[in-house]
Amino acid sequence: MDQKPFIIYKSSAGSGKTYTLTLEYLKLALQSPHAFKQILAVTFTNKATQEMKERILEELNRLRSKVDPQEKMDAELMKALDVDESGLKVLAQQTLTAILHDYGRFSVSTIDSFFRK
Repeated sequence: MDQKPFIIYKSSAGSGKTYTLTLEYLKLALQSPHAFKQILAVTFTNKATQEMKERILEELNRLRSKVDPQEKMDAELMKALDVDESGLKVLAQQTLTAILHDYGRFSVSTIDSFFRK
């Protein structure tokens, strides 16, 4: 997968930013169980930060038991990671377990919080 040092998405409210950011985060995080430790996702508000963290965890939880190749996100993840349904389930389980065991390194924060660190 072609990796760039950072990606910036700009779009208006209701345009699917959380979906896009979640998909892009998962493409990176699912490459290896501890890849999440090297990913920083930055949002503008605390609400958006919480929503994105919840969405990522919800998707990982869903993917560890149910992958549907007809779902756009599932299909895109399988293609990006070059895995089948069972491979995606395994990666999701490993990544979810790693995040839950080291939640403090699961870095989705606001711009303000990032600069304060």
